[in-house]
Amino acid sequence: MPADEPPSYANRPGGSRFKQQTLPAWKPVFTANCVIPLFFIFGVIFIPVGVVLLLESNKLREVSFTYTNCTDAAATPCSDYRLNRTFSAMAEPCVCDVQFTLTEDWTSTIYVYYRLTEFYQNHRRYLKSVNQEQLQGNNVLEGSGCTPNAFTSAGDNTILPCGMIANSKFNDTFIVRSAENNSVIAWERNSIAWTEDLEYKFGNPPSSFAGTAMPAYWQQNVSSLPGQMRNEDLVVWMRTAALPKFRKLYARIPGGLEMGNYTLEVRYNYPIRRGEKELVLSTVSWIGGKNNFLGIAYMTVGGLSMLGGCLLLAIYILYGHQKKDLSKLH
Repeated sequence: MPADEPPSYANRPGGSRFKQQTLPAWKPVFTANCVIPLFFIFGVIFIPVGVVLLLESNKLREVSFTYTNCTDAAATPCSDYRLNRTFSAMAEPCVCDVQFTLTEDWTSTIYVYYRLTEFYQNHRRYLKSVNQEQLQGNNVLEGSGCTPNAFTSAGDNTILPCGMIANSKFNDTFIVRSAENNSVIAWERNSIAWTEDLEYKFGNPPSSFAGTAMPAYWQQNVSSLPGQMRNEDLVVWMRTAALPKFRKLYARIPGGLEMGNYTLEVRYNYPIRRGEKELVLSTVSWIGGKNNFLGIAYMTVGGLSMLGGCLLLAIYILYGHQKKDLSKLH
């Protein structure tokens, strides 16, 4: 632009107060009179909430049994037995028993979970090893994205369901017996999966399962499972966990359990090389399962807020400016 040519104002914003950013605005001024009460208000709210959560959590009952190294009738650890089996011998049973005692009646519904530790379902490669089109039943022969568990070694059949998540599906089974009369405790195995998953993420193919094969670690084809591709155990397992220690719902005991001795019979099918396997029995309430952490966290935050409020109040009383001192600022 020549030096004598006037500057261009084509890109200048309009002269309105909005475009010139001159609208009136509220600018908070944080003084001791407004900050210190906030600390006490947070403390008064958080501490009672934490107490209520902790008391409610303490009303719930929960027991867990670690059965990682349980032994069969021949005193052989089932974990060693499973790790030494070939794929073709995985159907051979290894059954072990775990004894436990309830010291009081559990009258409400009991939720049965299995828990795994040091199992990283959040690994990126593991998470991506799945085909949603196949799970929804749209194309059971589609195996893209499931490497290395997409096709059989001969390459003639598609693995259904394919991928590492499905191949590693938890398949231990459990039975709880009363030690008094050896009767089997009845429980419900339905309605354990999320309704949204069953309706939108999983579906059975409109035609047959021809041209498919079961995953290497499975003991039966998906077509033989209750609900087939909408088998609730499969649906629960396919919803991956965010942390390496997690538990997933296995069953419910609607009538609860009476005080007494029980035997947990485990059909040990699932091999692990590290970590632990547990079975958890728990009651629930409006806060969910037993969890003292939430109540303690609320009480801690409330206590720190009260402590911070007291500290600021003491500083304000000792060192705060009086009204007569404000004239010195002019």
